[in-house]
Amino acid sequence: MGAINYTWLEQYGRITTGPVNEPVFGMPLTLLRHPEDAKLMLEAYNEHLRADSLRSAAVYFMHSVRGLVLGIHYMTSMCDASLNISLENIHLQLEVQEGRPVLHFQLVDATEHVHPGSVINGVEDASHWRNELLTAYYGEQLHPIIEGVALAGEANTGQMWAQLASILRWFKTTVVKMDITDSEREAVIQGYEHVIALPPEILGLRKNMLSFKPVEIANPHQPGETMLMKPTCCLHYQVYGGQNYCYSCPKLTKAERQERYDAIVAAKSG
Repeated sequence: MGAINYTWLEQYGRITTGPVNEPVFGMPLTLLRHPEDAKLMLEAYNEHLRADSLRSAAVYFMHSVRGLVLGIHYMTSMCDASLNISLENIHLQLEVQEGRPVLHFQLVDATEHVHPGSVINGVEDASHWRNELLTAYYGEQLHPIIEGVALAGEANTGQMWAQLASILRWFKTTVVKMDITDSEREAVIQGYEHVIALPPEILGLRKNMLSFKPVEIANPHQPGETMLMKPTCCLHYQVYGGQNYCYSCPKLTKAERQERYDAIVAAKSG
């Protein structure tokens, strides 16, 4: 395990220890547990997202929540220390970049804390510690804000949780290919396998939506290779005044995907 890479946390998780440039809205993240406060956030967010409804904005909000997911998995599997990314220590900041909303998780207290995983010798003990921490984070931190935002936007919590499935798998498949130690690689895989097998009631669901059966499709950006179809629609087509379905959206028919594939390849070839 090594030092925390703050650049990585900012780039992939939007977790920042410094000020955000000209935020247009902000609130303590813990307030999202309350639907009335969560609705204020959704209204401010959707002013720039331009989704067709607060329901769609609530689901799209999960594109930002994935930053917390990446943060907790990264720090518990690859770092000697951790930062407090609990709800109580984060101020949610909304910034507008090129006309589009970007949500940041600004830490109130950015003190690093040595976590048990860096001093535990036994693999079994380290795995037990990591499992307990991840279970608590998903159940006590993520669950309350997802529930609050879902109620505020009258959205389906299952659809919201499902938005995290692909980013979790991306983290696992990407990081294991990096130049890291075998113990770090095993910790990444173990953390992923633990959360996709969490009892659904911890997430407030009847079924754990973080687990899905991967479906490979042709990759138009790298012809000859494959990529994963998204496990569920991210509602990109309902934001910014209306967009096309993503190429990897499960809503596309086989014919529609082929047509999109051909168009992307043609555009890339000039």
